[in-house]
Amino acid sequence: MPEINVNGETLHYAREGDGPTLVMFHSLGTNSYLWAEQISRWKDRFTCIAFDARGHGRSSNNGGVSMQNVALDVYAALKRLNLFPTYLIGISMGALQCARFHAHSPNDVLGIVYADSFASLGEAGPLRVKDMEEKIGATTMDAYARAYTADTLLPTTGAAHHQALTNAISGMTATDYLETVRSVFLEDVREQLKAIDKPCHIVTGEQDQRTPPAAAESVHALVSGSTLKLIPSAAHLSNIDNPDGFYDAVKPFLDTLID
Repeated sequence: MPEINVNGETLHYAREGDGPTLVMFHSLGTNSYLWAEQISRWKDRFTCIAFDARGHGRSSNNGGVSMQNVALDVYAALKRLNLFPTYLIGISMGALQCARFHAHSPNDVLGIVYADSFASLGEAGPLRVKDMEEKIGATTMDAYARAYTADTLLPTTGAAHHQALTNAISGMTATDYLETVRSVFLEDVREQLKAIDKPCHIVTGEQDQRTPPAAAESVHALVSGSTLKLIPSAAHLSNIDNPDGFYDAVKPFLDTLID
């Protein structure tokens, strides 16, 4: 797995394919592995690149995790690799990073897929942070990871996916995980979403209880000209629960941008 040094961090990343750049931002607690299925499907049409965010996977966390910092890390890496302009696709916290990335450099963005995420949690944000702090403080990362996985992926999703998610989360330190939790759940990208001036497609799993369809509707209302699609048989990590449905929901949007 290649690595690159930017902004005082060492970032590991997956890169496959050829064509226009498609950057994939992963969710809280996961890493670039989350996009393996999508990379395999789109590498014939795009240069697919997925970074491990700070404190996730094999990437360092020297300067602290925030959605802004992670977005700027990816921006710096793409600039170094000469991969602009780019399409962005992000799921959960990764979508928040897409909003921050676009706000930093809108002219380098060609289009955005905003998956299973939100604009702001409002008063619920601090409550969710407190709940996570209490849960992790009372157990081990391994035990927490197993419980989180069981509560996040659908029972019908393959055992290998359940184990991969558990492994990714349990491989993080509690400090890095909770630092990311605070950044994610206290984030507010409503103004950044209002300012998006590129094509934006919002997708979410129909059974997503962490960021339910109502959250996707709120994002849709903020982004002028955006489109929205619900993915059947999928919860919060819709690209894992139903990769075929995710592909079917996203491919037509990407096709309209590059054909």
